[in-house]
Amino acid sequence: MFPALTSLSDHDIEVVVDAVTEWCSQHHCNIHSSRGQLALTTAVDALQTSPDRDALPRHLSEKLNEQS
Repeated sequence: MFPALTSLSDHDIEVVVDAVTEWCSQHHCNIHSSRGQLALTTAVDALQTSPDRDALPRHLSEKLNEQS
């Protein structure tokens, strides 16, 4: 369903989906919307470039708020 997730481990997929679901909830959008898809892509990119999974929600907010 989300091709960006295919390169991740099961644990990393869970981390990404949880972070994106939380972000979408806070920003009143659906994960299937264009904003939700952008959040998903941003989260996958962040996870692949940084080992700090705990910083993912903060990274999402920083990156996506820059684009608003």
